[in-house]
Parts: sequence; C-alpha cells; structure tokens
Amino acid sequence: MDTDNRDSVKPGRSLGGRVIGGFTFALAIALSAFFVINASQANSVAFASFWFLAILPAYLCALICYIGDPDRDKPSSFFWSVPPVFGGIVILGSLYFLQEGVICLFMLAPIWLVSGWAGAFLMRHMRTGAVEPHTFHSSLILLPLFAGGIESQIPITPDQVTLTRQIVIHATPAEIWPYAVSNAHIGEGEGRWTFTQNIVGLPRPRATTLKGNGLGAMRTAYWGDKISFDERVTDWQPGRRLGWSFSFVNSSLQDNTDKHIAPDGQFLKIDTGDYTLTPLSAHSTMLTLTTRYIAKTHVNLYAELWGEVFLGDVQNNILTIIKQRAEVKQRG
Repeated sequence: MDTDNRDSVKPGRSLGGRVIGGFTFALAIALSAFFVINASQANSVAFASFWFLAILPAYLCALICYIGDPDRDKPSSFFWSVPPVFGGIVILGSLYFLQEGVICLFMLAPIWLVSGWAGAFLMRHMRTGAVEPHTFHSSLILLPLFAGGIESQIPITPDQVTLTRQIVIHATPAEIWPYAVSNAHIGEGEGRWTFTQNIVGLPRPRATTLKGNGLGAMRTAYWGDKISFDERVTDWQPGRRLGWSFSFVNSSLQDNTDKHIAPDGQFLKIDTGDYTLTPLSAHSTMLTLTTRYIAKTHVNLYAELWGEVFLGDVQNNILTIIKQRAEVKQRG
C-alpha cells in the first residue's frame, strides 16, 4: 500500500475512528468560526494580536488543506491557491455579515495571505507520517487555544510614535499661517491623490474652523459629511509654530472609518500634533506637520507600518491643500 495514503486508507481503521476524525475536523472548523467572529467584534482584544494576524490564518489554511487533500495527491498549485481564495471569502463575508471596515481589511490582507501560505505548506510538509495521527488531530483543536492563551498573558508595551511630513511652499510664513490655522470650504478637487483617500476611501477634509485665539483656542476638523473632531491649541507662535492636542469628543471618526480603530481607544491614542514653519528664502518656506500617537498592541511594528501609510497620506493631503491655497494667495 502507498504510504502516502495512510490517513485516508489506513488498514484497520474502524468506523468509530473515522467518526471521531470527522468530529474533530467539524469541531475545529466551528472553533475557528467562533474565533474569527469573536475577534472581529469592536473593541475585541484578540483583534490586535499576533495570534489573530498570523497564527489563526496559518491554522485555518492548514486545516483547509488537510481536509481538501485526503489522499495527499494535490499539486503545489492547490496549496498556493487556498490562502488567496480563503482570504477573498473572509473579506467578502466580513464586509457583508460583519460590516467590517475597509481599513482593517487592507491591514489584514497581506499578513493573512503570507501566514496562510506558511500554514498550507507547513501542513503539506508535516503530512509525511512522522506525526502520530491522533496527536496531529488533537493539535488541530488545541493549537489556536494554546497560542491565544499564551499571548494573552504577555503584557503590552506602548510605543510612542512620531509621524512627520514636510512640504516646500513658495510663500512667506506670514502668508502660510492663516491656512495652517484654519481652512473653510475645502473642495473635492483640492489636495492630492492618495492611496488612503482615493483607494481605501477615507473621507477627505472639508474644513477646519477656529474658535477663540491663541492658547486654549479650539480647532475643529471636519472630514466628509459625518466626521468631526477637536484640536485644542497648546502652542501659538504666529508665523512659526502651531501645536494642539487632539480631543475626540464623539465617535464619528471610528463609526465612519473602522469600528476596530478608535482614535482614543485601547489599541491607539492619537495624541498631539503641530505645524512648524521654517523660512528657506525670502519667498519660500518649509512647512512641517507632525502627528504623535501611542500604539498599544502586541503587533505595534506592523501597525506602525500602516500608520505610515494611512496617517502619512492624510498629512500629505493636508499639506498640499495649505500649499495650494497659500501659493494662490501669494500670486494674487
């Protein structure tokens, strides 16, 4: 008998053994569905974990490959295809059934795909008969529970992150200052093309208003038709520097972007920001926009890479709006 078919045509394997094996797989699938749905809930600690990002997709793809290749005769193309197909189903299902936010799906997709391939090919390698079948079957149930339990005991170390973007504006600091402070009626055509706003769909800025003057004044930013948040002025040096602390007095940003990413929540705190205006010549100024936030997950490094993309795009777009308005005013 071909030793490569020991799982599916094992001599002496009883009907009871096959029933137990089938029950094991069904239980593993049920547990997996529970883990995905539970971790997808808003404010779920599991969502921002290495377990959810890397272990779970590897496990699920390995399980699918195990069930889908009972005779161990599938070509490598089968193992390459499982993660993208599985990922596509999860994305469509998440959008329809869980009302998942697009930002999180973009963040999850690359690492789920890579982890899925790792799990699929690791499963293919392990099915050589070196592992005792009953032990192997038990691991299909215990692995996600074991991995998740270990990670939950590891304390989270918050990371202070500073994100900076710059732009050269052909205007003086005095000409730029009013547009750094506030901007009314920002049109759809203003700013620049960005991946985050044009592809992912994050709403674009519509206006920034100022109530009061100097330290303690309140800026309010409006994005799209539904998002607003406050910025209390903490540094006021006309023509030189404007600083603020963020105040998210409502949940509009989270409600209209992604339910998992609260700007002042358990995973993330967007803290402070500032503009610095540095003269380069008589009619040229470097405008620097800095945003500081605190990342509070077990996967801070991965989250910060996406922060560079999403927040960096927002910063670049805002700087471009200020540049366009200041330069038009300067030419006028």
